[in-house]
Order: sequence, then C-alpha cells, then structure tokens
Amino acid sequence: MQSKGREHPRHPCESAANLPTGLLTGLALANIRAMKRFLGPVLVITLALSGCQRAPQRAVPSLTFARGADSQKLDPADVDDGESIKVLVNVCQGLVRFKHGTTDPEPCLATSWIISPDGLAYTFKLRAGVKFHDGTPLDAHAAAFSFLRQMDKSNPAHLPDATFAYWSAMFNMVTAVEVVDPMTLRLRLREPHAPLLASLCIPAAHLISPKFIDQRHPVGTGPFRFVEWVPNERIVLEANPDYWEDKPKIDRLIFKVVPDSATRLIQLQTGQIQALDGIDPNSLPIIRKDPSLKLLTAPGLNVCYLAFNCQKPPLDNKYLRRWIRFLIHKQDIIDDVYRGAAIVAKNPLPPFVAGYNDAIPVETFWPKTGIPPTTKEVLHLEVMTNPRPYLPNPLRAAEMIKAEIVPNEWGAHLSRTSHGEHEMALMGWVGDTGDADNFLYVLLDKDTATLGSALNICFWMYDAYHDLMIAARRELDPDKRAALYRKAQEIVFEECPMVPLAHAESLMACRVNVDGIHFEPDGDILFQDAAIR
Repeated sequence: MQSKGREHPRHPCESAANLPTGLLTGLALANIRAMKRFLGPVLVITLALSGCQRAPQRAVPSLTFARGADSQKLDPADVDDGESIKVLVNVCQGLVRFKHGTTDPEPCLATSWIISPDGLAYTFKLRAGVKFHDGTPLDAHAAAFSFLRQMDKSNPAHLPDATFAYWSAMFNMVTAVEVVDPMTLRLRLREPHAPLLASLCIPAAHLISPKFIDQRHPVGTGPFRFVEWVPNERIVLEANPDYWEDKPKIDRLIFKVVPDSATRLIQLQTGQIQALDGIDPNSLPIIRKDPSLKLLTAPGLNVCYLAFNCQKPPLDNKYLRRWIRFLIHKQDIIDDVYRGAAIVAKNPLPPFVAGYNDAIPVETFWPKTGIPPTTKEVLHLEVMTNPRPYLPNPLRAAEMIKAEIVPNEWGAHLSRTSHGEHEMALMGWVGDTGDADNFLYVLLDKDTATLGSALNICFWMYDAYHDLMIAARRELDPDKRAALYRKAQEIVFEECPMVPLAHAESLMACRVNVDGIHFEPDGDILFQDAAIR
C-alpha cells in the first residue's frame, strides 16, 4: 500500500557527501594516478586503505514495505481506505491508542481522562513535552484544532474537497471541544456514546499540527515523519529524532507500490524489500518453506461482502437480493480464492466481536414452493483490481458470482461506490475499533449513506435498524448493547442489503532478519519497534 528509494548498502568507501559510487570511484582513481606520480605505489595503497577505514561501514538502516496499491491521501481526518491508513498510523497519533495486540484503549497523547457520571463529558490531560514534526508544541489549543476542523464547516482547515466521512459516522455526537487549560481538553457529547474511547484510537481522531495542512504531507507526533510521496511508486518516511517514546530502530521507512502479488513475493525472497502484505493464499506454502522468510498473522477483524445498491432497480427488491445470496456458494469462494485462509461469513460482524449473532444460518435455502424472482436485465458487478486484506484475489472472486464484471482500479472503485454509481460491488472492511458499532453502524446505517462520502455503499435506509443502532450507541450496559446488535443482524439477514462472504485471516510476511513489527488486530502495521538484524 513506490520506486526503490535507498534499498542497497552504500559502497564502503562512499563519503558522507553521498556522492554516487561511480563518480566517487572515478575521483578516487584520478587521485590515485596523481599520487602514483609523486609517492609511489606502496604509499598509494596505504592511503587508499586508510581512506576506506574512515568511511561509513554500513548503510543507514532502511526498511521497505511493499503493498498492492497506493494511498489516496494522507490527511488522517479525511481518509477511509486502508492504504492511506497504513502510512498514517506510523506518522500520527491520537489522545488514546490501542494496547498492542488488543482493541483496548490506553493513554497516548493524553496521559489520563475522566468521564462524567452522565457520560456527556470526556476530559483529557495532555502529555507534556510532545512536539509535532514541524516543532509546534502539543497543547490543548493544538489538540482541539484537529477536532474543530472537522466539525466546524467555517474553519479554514475544513477543506472544501474533504468529506470527513468518519466524523459524520463516528463522532457526530460531539457537540463541543473545549480548552479547559493549556494542557486539558474536554469533549462534550449530545448523548452518551459507549464506543467513544475506542473510536478516539482511529486515524480520524489523530492530531496534526495546526500550522501545516496539506493532504499529501502529514505533520503528526508519531515515530516517523514524512519525507516524500512519488504517486504510485513510493512514500518515504524517516525516524522522528524528537519522538516522545523510544526512537525507532530504523532510520527510513519506505512504502513501495508493487501491484502484482507474485512480483512482491519475488522481491521479498531476493531481499529487494523487507516486508509485504496482500499475500496470495497460493503463495503461503512457498513462504512457509522458505527459511529466509517468516509469516505474520493476526485475527481477521474484517469482512468481505457483496454490496447491493438498494436504491437501483431491480435491486430495490429484497427477494431478488435474497435469491442472489442463495445462488452464491461461499465455501467454494473460501476454498478457491482464500485457499482456506478465511472463514465463511454469515454476518457483517466477525465471530469474536461482542454482539455477534451465532443463530444466523450459514447457508440460506429457497423454499421449493417459492418462485425465484427474475430480471431481464444483466446485472453488473464492480470489483477492485488490487488485492485487499480481506480479498486477496478480487477478480477471481468476482468470476464466482454470476454477473457482468466491471473492474476498477482501487481509487476509482472507492469513488464509484461512494457515489452510488454501482449496481453490485465487491467491498470489504477492516475494523477500526473491535466494537460492533464500527461494523453495523458504519457499513449499514442510513446516516452513513451520503452520496460522495458513503461508507454504507448498499444505500440501504431502514428506520427500524437505525433505531437499534442509536439505542446501542447510547446503552452503556455491555449485555444490553450486545442484545441490540444481535437483533440488528436478524434484520440484515431478512432484508439482505449485502451478502457477507468471508472473514479473512490477516497475513503479512517479512525477511527472517526483521523483528519488532507490530501486526495489530485492526490491521494496522506499526514499525516503531521494527529492526533489521
């Protein structure tokens, strides 16, 4: 989710001026010829060797990560695609973050917080001594900026082309952002909101410098800072020397775009890159048998699904949607596309998320006496051409669903589906928070079906479902919340705005000499502790 950057070690005799090796060698030969005329061959050899001993002996530690597609933009408040988030989580941070290996919030740029008894105010004490990458100190005014620019349309940083889709989907209950004192920030809510702390861990709530707004150049507080972006080739980051936690062990982090999964694997095997994702399941045996590589896995906090555009006839007919669901053989897709590295999905929620409804049947049946709905129209199925964490081979999956295939590059696929230009589309979601709200509300509520910024690309508007989503957001009792979400999944099964297909195991691979990469349950890949032995 790039060109080579600096992937090869420096020549042992390369000077600190970073002269190209060929030029350096030419200069060295010219100097040697001159010395030969005056000092003789023995002295020349001694000087040449001593020069090599004074030169740098190793390259600046650099790690190149290859992915299947480029980022769309690098503004944490205005991204909803995994390739952009993949970079941003290494550059920017929020008030809270997930503890490694979990979806439990812990302190980050805030050291502590207090929730009012009525659940309508969250007060955060900020961490002292933190600076943004441009040198701006973190204080309450700077922290408030990243929230106010999203909620206040008159704010100069509320960019006209930005959609701020996550704000409207996950933070629309925030009514005020208050600076209590220089190092204390308070969020006021319209109503209690059980998922708020978890939601504050995601990139949409990450803080950026109030002095530098550029959707292609993020300025955060994280372990790496932005260097350059060559579209469809690479994004380069470097270690933040002023990072408030331990300084990264690598000096440079390169996100390289390599669309073909086989090519990515070859580059990993030959050492041109050090890590990759978007693994073709057919390659798993190769990776497992190669002693120079290691496979990293994480639970599949994701779903791949077939989205019906419920506003477009004939797919506004739920019986046609249910008939199409009946015709899809999910296990065949698991066996063929995922090679077993996934489980069949019967709900939008992964099975380990609280509120999962296990009573929903895996397979659906059409009554023998029922007359299948028909349509004379050829239905079009839009599909991304780039591999995704939840769908390693999109085109093959599309072939297994009988429809006219419309292939799209990833950016175009996002645009067409968010604007409702599709009839059916293959899509997926990697959970941000591990909370049911982050799947069921974000993907299917009518609030998130706004043309142009839609996360609900089914464009399904169902009032009874919406009422359950709002009730679950306000309910602070975990058992009662779970019951509301189980009821909501019954409605999804009955109305069939989508067909959940698979929950993919999260996979990535790296060279065996690479340690310390954090592969998180929400799919984030964190390089702060990464090291190359």
